[in-house]
Parts: sequence; structure tokens; C-alpha cells
Amino acid sequence: MTRTAELPENILDSSATHCEDLARGPLAKQHGLNPAPNESINATSAEAGGRSGTPDEGTVLDESSTQHNIYFNSELRSHLETNTAWVVDRAQPADAASKALADEVALTVATHLESLITGAEQPEEVDTVSALAQSDESRMAEHARAVVPWLREGGILPVSASTTYEQISTFMLLVAQLLKRELAGHTISATGAGAQRLILPYDGDAAHPNSTDDGYGSDSGTEIGDMAGISAALRCCPVASPVEVQPGFSYNCAFAAVAVNRDSTAKGEGDAFAQLFGSSRSVYYCQPDRRFIWGLVCCGSKINVCIFSNYRAFASPAIDMTDKAGRSELVRLLVGWSLCDNDRLGYDDTIVWDSDLQCYEISVPCANRSGESVLYYASTLIAHAGRLFERHCRCFLATSSRPGAPVTEDSPLVPDCVIKDTWMERDRQLSEGVLDMESNCSEGSGSSCWPPEEFDLGSLTERSEIGILRKIDARLKCRADLNGRYPRILDGGWVFLGSDTQLVLDSTRLILGDLDSAQQSRTPFCVHMRYAMTPIGEPLGNVRSVPELIVILHDVMRCHAALYNECRILHRDISDSNILIVRPKSGGVHGMLIDYDYAIDVSAPRQLARPEQIGTVPFISIGNLERLPIPRTQLDDWESVIYLICWLGVFGINDESRIAGGNLPDRLDYIIKWSEGSFKNIAGEKRADMEVRAFGVRILSAFDMDQEHARGLCNLAERLHEILFYNESLSSEARKMCHGALKWRLKSGMADSGDMFGISYSAEHSWIDPFVKRVPYADQISNDLLKVLQRFADSAQNML
Repeated sequence: MTRTAELPENILDSSATHCEDLARGPLAKQHGLNPAPNESINATSAEAGGRSGTPDEGTVLDESSTQHNIYFNSELRSHLETNTAWVVDRAQPADAASKALADEVALTVATHLESLITGAEQPEEVDTVSALAQSDESRMAEHARAVVPWLREGGILPVSASTTYEQISTFMLLVAQLLKRELAGHTISATGAGAQRLILPYDGDAAHPNSTDDGYGSDSGTEIGDMAGISAALRCCPVASPVEVQPGFSYNCAFAAVAVNRDSTAKGEGDAFAQLFGSSRSVYYCQPDRRFIWGLVCCGSKINVCIFSNYRAFASPAIDMTDKAGRSELVRLLVGWSLCDNDRLGYDDTIVWDSDLQCYEISVPCANRSGESVLYYASTLIAHAGRLFERHCRCFLATSSRPGAPVTEDSPLVPDCVIKDTWMERDRQLSEGVLDMESNCSEGSGSSCWPPEEFDLGSLTERSEIGILRKIDARLKCRADLNGRYPRILDGGWVFLGSDTQLVLDSTRLILGDLDSAQQSRTPFCVHMRYAMTPIGEPLGNVRSVPELIVILHDVMRCHAALYNECRILHRDISDSNILIVRPKSGGVHGMLIDYDYAIDVSAPRQLARPEQIGTVPFISIGNLERLPIPRTQLDDWESVIYLICWLGVFGINDESRIAGGNLPDRLDYIIKWSEGSFKNIAGEKRADMEVRAFGVRILSAFDMDQEHARGLCNLAERLHEILFYNESLSSEARKMCHGALKWRLKSGMADSGDMFGISYSAEHSWIDPFVKRVPYADQISNDLLKVLQRFADSAQNML
């Protein structure tokens, strides 16, 4: 199957708002306070070679063009590897027969191309429309003459980026014409090929991302100067298609982004790469079946080819178009793309758009029969891959029942589950001793120790979200009171690509090949997984009242306590996007805790004590932000609950009460800093805000009291804060040992004998950090917090 048809607009357009509500949470969609849709931050990865999607240890950005420019330039520093010799090789067919055909065709096309260029006259103004109406030979000659000024060393460079793109487009049309002619030859056709397509450019004016509404709309690319740089795109077309520029640009069907800048200086090149990063992010966002992305950067007469994996981008050495060898290399790339299988282009053949049924057909690994798959059908995407470097998590509303007729508004698909498609970073989830890391690489090599070709997927499964949810269900399925409070796996497992006779695990190795040890050390090894879960929930932003919110939070934290006490599972990512509302047909409402990608089994060796920075801004705990060398406990998640309650109390619990974008009220000056700057800065702000009187003055006073029952939500936040930060529920002896916030300052680095409110502290306690001292009392404090939340929930239930 060759993916050449446009993806449907409806799966993106009809659910875009709902998707962002579900994935980003109440305020983030309007103010850009979370780094991106549906993605928690792992700053440990950022420090270990720039693996996080956020720059500078978790910096969160405003969604403005200036901020995007800064953001993507930072992404370059963190994630881009240049001068990577093997990039074009990854575009070549994998099987020997197709590879031989590609080599033969590329050589033939390059030879004919050089003959055309050599015989071309000095260029005249070419009328593209009339040229397309001429014979193939005449058109190729005209195209050759049109690109000569760009290709000849010392020739006339285009006066603008848009003219440069026209030259690139003309060159690609010329290659496509030659390729199409060669594929039509009897000798070459007899050798066969696994897939055949043409790579054609979009019309330059139509392809500018800033003029489309797809994906991120005007924020898709970074516009630099006065059209000094533009972004455009390429498209895969059937080999029988007319060789012409493609109209009607859409990110839904763009194969690869192209960033163009006539400035060939280092700054011009950097700006072009930043453009490419922005445009490629939109490709991920709009195409549910993309595993990885290709892209081109053109500065002057030099081209770099880029391949984007989950956490790393690799760029080829510059291809010099004024040199014969350089032109041959670009031809080799275009021919490789034209003849390789879909998986080498970055597409996923296990997610297929069924044009007859007007929905996606998704293969999900069967839960009960190893090696088999179950077909699910989906017409709505509720979570997009919103960042360029991430797990690329996508969620579909789906059903395993095949529709009996095409899906339309009048005959909609009725979903009964959610399919989650994501990538798991292997090394983060595995503890020492499992797939012994050091046994796979030489001592001191600096390698991230990619696993061998055959490794223990069973052990990896146990530590994945699938394994954790299966463990939870095995332990808690008899708890009727927890039914629907956590997801249950219907089917799922690792994604394999290829034919039935030769299936290959979809992983970073399949995309990038075997990297050298230095590249491995900077590139996390990720494995592709997919699973179907039930029940279906609504985003927390759909909550109808404060009492309903409190009931939902109690359900979630009651489930959280059972996960920890009975399953030894710690969630580690409590946020607005990971709490859903479930409204059973029988009536009532309850909460469901989702997304266990960062959950850990605390009974596993050394799992609890690992100081990873995991969570979702702005709900990450202080100890987590600061990477304190202490075990992560239930208290970190409870701290996130307090931040979530405050966030919703200040900004609004749902769409109707939410603060509109634009100028924010002065009362938000403090809480807004929970989402701005580095993790270190956010931690400092939170320490100051959680101090004895500051919490009331800075945070509670900022609650929006126009919301009905807002006072109750404020009282809940205040009481939980007292227990967690003041440790009021502990015995006097325990409190003396713990030195809660009532006795001890939270603000780090304060050397005087009192805080800003004039409260004095004993000098003998000046070295104690309460976050360290409270760890031994985590179980008791957590139980007391749940009791308080239950009392509030009981009262709230009576108001529903």
C-alpha cells in the first residue's frame, strides 16, 4: 500500500478543540502554559543529552512567533546532530531487489540530468504554465535551463527565498520526469519494486505554513524577516500522476517540510533549521500515521537532509548543488524516497485510512493470542502528537465493531474504547539488573547501551503502561468501588511492521539503524506500543461545578491510594490532563486517573529513589523540580493535587468560568510563575508561595470567587496545604522531628532568622529541609490528606 491520498480533514478539524481540551487541560490551551499537548516533561532526559522536548530544563513558552523562534533555536542546540553521513542511506529501500533498482535508476537519472544541464542554454524567463503543456523532452529541457543559474558554481543566486524554492521545485520536477520515464521502461519494470511513487513539490505560495489553518495555524513555522525565509513542503503522489507542482497545501498529506533561506551564513542556516523544526512539528500533529519525519533545509545552493526520531534529529552534510556529486546525492535521495517502502518514509501501515468506510482501521496487538492483531475502527482523534521531540502519544476514540456503512455525521461511528499509540523510552523504565545495561556495552564507552537485536520484551512489558495497568487490574478487579477509576486494557502490545513472514519490532533502531556508541549515548532507544483501553472519559475541563470537581478529585486520589497501598504503584504525574470525568449511563459521575507512562513499581529495586524530574508543568512538586536526592513518595502526587486545585480555583474550573486570553489580572502575578522559566525558578517560586502566610496572600486570595462554591474549593486547598506543608496532623514529637513549614521556612537559601513576614526561626534548624524530613511520615500524611478530601467530597456529593 502506497500512502498517496490525502488524509481526511474531519478527523482533525472535528476534534481539534476537544483534543486540546483533553490533552492540555483547562488553561494551557488559551495561554500556552504547558509545553505542548498531552505531554509530560522529563527533565532528566533534557540534562542527559538534551532529550526533553523543552529547552533549558523545562522552560515553558508563550505561544507567540517570537517565543517560537527562541524555542526552536533552543531545540536546535538540544536535539540536532549535523554532518551525519548515513542520513540519505536511511531513505534507500531495505530489501536487496528494491535497493538494486534504486541504485540503477538513480545512476541513470543522474546521468541524464547532467546531460540536460550540460546542454542547457543560459536561462531565459520560463513560463511554467506553458512549459507544462509542452512535450516531456521539451519540458525537461526548459526545466534544465531554468535551474542552471542555481546549479552552476559562481552562478546567479536567486534574489529571494521564494525564488530559491522555485528553483528547488523545478529541479525536483525534472528528477521526477526522468524517474517516471525510467520506471516506464520494460527492462527496469521487470525487476520490480516494493513501492513506487513520485516526490513532488507543493506550490510555493500555497505551501507557506503561515497561510494555513492546519495544525498550529500561524504558529506552525517561524517567519524570519521580510520573507527572507519561507517554509514549503513535498508530497508523495502515485507514479502515474502528472509531474507538476501540487496545489492546495495541507499538513494532512505533506510528506516532508522544506525550509528555504537564500542566506547561506551560519545565522541563515540556523534560521532555516528553526523553520524546519516548526513545520515538522505540525506534520506530526496533523498525521496520526507518522512514525518519524523527513525534512530539507536549503540555504543558497546547499541542501541538508534531516530525519527526526522521537528525541533526536540528524542532518546530513551539506549537499552542494553546484557540484555534480552533490546533485547525484540529491537524486539518490529522491529516487530512494520514490522506491522505498512506506516504513522508510516514516508512515505506519498498521494505521490505515479506509476511504470506503471513511474511518481509520487500526491494528492493535491481541491480548490473548501472541503474534495476532485485532482491528479497531476510529473516526475521531482526541490527542495529537503535539511536540517535535516526545513520546508522540496519540489517542483515538474507537470500536472493534466494523461499521456497516460509511461513517458520516448522520451515521457516526459509536466508540466504546480509547486507543493509545505511543513510544516508550526503554532506558528510563528499566531498573538496574533488568536487561543488564552494562553488559551490552564496554565500560566507559559512554553508550546508552542500546539493546541487542533480540532482547527481553517481556521484562520491558512489565514496566510499560500496559504492564502496570494489567498488574493494577489483577490486584484491584475485585474492588467494585474502584470500577472505572483506572483504565482497563482490552488489547495491546508492541507494534511490529513488515509482512506476516518477516515482522520487525518498530523501534528507534528500525528508523535510524545501528548508531555508533557516541550517537547511542545521545539518542534514547524507544519502542512503539499501542493498546485499547476502557472506559471513555471526558476532559476535566468539562466539569460542571465545584462540588462535582471535588467528588472527581476524591475518586482519583482514592484510586491513587489503592494503587500505592495494594499494587505498590506510584503514578508521578497528577495533572489536569490525566484526570478524566466518567458519566455512566446509569447516572452519577466519577473520576478516572489515566496515563501511567511515568508510573513506577515502588517495590522494584531502586525505583523509588531515582531523582527523575517527571510531571506536568505547573503541577510538578518542589522536590521533583529541584531533583532532591530523596525518594519520590505519595506526597509528591498530593502536592500536585494542591497545585491543581489552586490552578483551577484561580483560572476557572471549566470553559465557562475560564479566564479569557490576553492581559491577565494582577492577582495572577504569583501563580502564573508556576509555569514560566526553568524548573529551578519554578521551584523557587513555589517554595516562596507555600510559606506560612504567603500561601494565603499570594495564592488563596487570587481565587476567582465569582465561581459558585469557590469558597469551598479555597477551603479545601487551605486545609490540604496545612496538612502537607505544616504537617499539622502529625504528633507533636513527629512534628518536632519533621519541622513542618509552620516552624521551618520553605524558601531555600534564606540565611537570616526570619521570613518576609517577620516570623522567626531557630538557628539550630537552619539546615533542615522539611521535604527531606517528612519522607518517613509519608504514609501517615497521605492518609490524613485523603481523609480531609473525603470529608469535603461527602459534603459535595450532597450538592449534586
